[in-house]
Amino acid sequence: MKEPDAVPARAGVRLRAYILGLLCVVGVCVLVGYGELVASRGGSIDAVLLGATHLPPGAMAGLFVLLFGNALLRRFAPRLRLTPAEVIAIYFMMVCAALVSSFGLMSVLLPALVAPNYFATPTNGWREVFYRHIPSWLVPWDPAGPEMQDVSRGFYEGLRHGEPIPWKLWLAPLAAWTILALLLFFLMACIATLLRRQWVDNERLSFPLVQLPVELASAERKPFLRSRAMWLGFSLPFALHLLNGLHNNFPQVPYIPVLYNLNQYAVTLPWTQLHWTSVVVALSVVGVSYLLPLDVSFSFWFFLLFFRAQDVVAGALGFPPRDIPLYPARFHIGYQSAGAFFVVALSTLWLARPHLRTVARRISGRLREDVDADEMMGYRAAFVGMVVSFALIVVWCSAAGIEPAVAALMMLVFVFVIMVVLSRCVAEVGLLFLQPIFRPMDVWALGAPPAALGPASLTVLAFVNAGFFRDPRNVMPEFFQSLKAADLVGARRRSVALAVALAVFAGVVAAGLIHLSIIYRYGGISLNSWFFVHNPRMYFNEADSILKGGRPFDPSAGLWFGVGAAATTFLYVMRTRFWWWPFHPLGYAMGAAWPAMVYWSAFLTGWAAKALILRYGGAKTYARGRPFFLGLILGEFAAALFWSALVALFGVRAPSIPIS
Repeated sequence: MKEPDAVPARAGVRLRAYILGLLCVVGVCVLVGYGELVASRGGSIDAVLLGATHLPPGAMAGLFVLLFGNALLRRFAPRLRLTPAEVIAIYFMMVCAALVSSFGLMSVLLPALVAPNYFATPTNGWREVFYRHIPSWLVPWDPAGPEMQDVSRGFYEGLRHGEPIPWKLWLAPLAAWTILALLLFFLMACIATLLRRQWVDNERLSFPLVQLPVELASAERKPFLRSRAMWLGFSLPFALHLLNGLHNNFPQVPYIPVLYNLNQYAVTLPWTQLHWTSVVVALSVVGVSYLLPLDVSFSFWFFLLFFRAQDVVAGALGFPPRDIPLYPARFHIGYQSAGAFFVVALSTLWLARPHLRTVARRISGRLREDVDADEMMGYRAAFVGMVVSFALIVVWCSAAGIEPAVAALMMLVFVFVIMVVLSRCVAEVGLLFLQPIFRPMDVWALGAPPAALGPASLTVLAFVNAGFFRDPRNVMPEFFQSLKAADLVGARRRSVALAVALAVFAGVVAAGLIHLSIIYRYGGISLNSWFFVHNPRMYFNEADSILKGGRPFDPSAGLWFGVGAAATTFLYVMRTRFWWWPFHPLGYAMGAAWPAMVYWSAFLTGWAAKALILRYGGAKTYARGRPFFLGLILGEFAAALFWSALVALFGVRAPSIPIS
């Protein structure tokens, strides 16, 4: 695949660009906070989420404004214009801000801190079950007090006229959870530093989500925005969602469905056992999949159908359907995915052996050559930082009430297995958003019943599951993506890395303050119902059920874990021995997860388009078609931003745009 040409000279980032980037961070936090909480109030997860993906519409909106302003500067004050390196640095600052404002942290964490007090009742008995295991510095309410305290009532129902936001009560929990979040993100940055060269330079992963921002940032020296093919691709999704949005507000306008539920045709056994299966018209994902190697895009639709075939076979054999806890996936498939994740993570280390030997020699001082001169940080600093930050995370969890060994296991699985594999899914597959189908708790359940964790660990893990584990759309992939983009525009990696680090810290602080201001003004109960009602309650419902004997040890989990591990090992062996082997292990690992469930048909379309173009048109035709498919991505995101603005300004009804 032909990538945008990199500029030979490495360019730095000026101080004024960092300052502008920090202002953009605050702006994106405000945009995402209002867009995801207020514009969708009373609604659910189906609203357009401006910060929930790794190509977030909130950051793309900021990029459009930035490029427009830069065009004006180029015309009237050329000395003040931003370089492509500075544009990319600010863009990734906005991406990080969007993620930590959304599923990456604040939108899921803050409601979870209040939900056990607001939703506790004498009927569910949460006060007796949980409160004695919650340290006072973890939450803004008093665990020794009653249910429905004033700080929780105001959070969910809004403040009375003249009532101030209880900042004092939030000071300790905000500080505590910010420390944990920053430690986790720093640990991820250390791992990204140690693996970047392997993924970017040695394996040459495709990084499809980087290509559109790089094209836009480099528009001054490239004809991308003057490409007719790009504007043709742009017009298709924009016209589709314009038509559907008009229909939502003026029913006489025709409507083109973007979701076709295939389960409506499965009316007899064993077909009724099919999990949710739909065809989703996601043209931006069609554009992304066109940029992928054919084996990757093929595997992400093939394995979804493969797992649905397992549903049918299980129904034919009389096995009742059973889901893995808290995920829309069957139990046996969830544990196959867990086994696959472990093998993918181990294979990542195995493939990186030569590079890791170089890293080890540099850390030990046996290699004098400055091979890490322009990495995010030096290899020695990254290794020491990884060890120290992991130890501090375990100390934090222990202080909160989780057993140290349990905390170490959970964080090892989360960061070194789940997040490494998910980051690779962004780098190699271009998944817009990430959600696995198992958690570290499910790995614990391979050897012991969840109740063996004990009430204190289960209570604190309910908060951690909500804020970090279940839906981890956090910033780790951006540590890889930003440095890949830096290479493509000829920027110094450490200059871009500094921008990302500033954005993560400022974004966490700004998002927390902005979210609380929004929530206490409107009242969480009237805002997005997923974030404030459904999501925060399910972790405590699960913990309550476990403590009451609702999830006994299941030995079949280990069997299915082994099946997944063995199948993934087989896929890797075949992949290394036969160049024509079309099945990618990541497709098996993620094939039944929510992103694949939503986007499998788009992957199928993009795969078919690329395969046919390469077969009958060759590489030159493929390269000529690239602007069209990038236009599909740009057009769908522009439509999302267009309708989000209309919702915010005029309260109209937006169409369903499947980008998050």
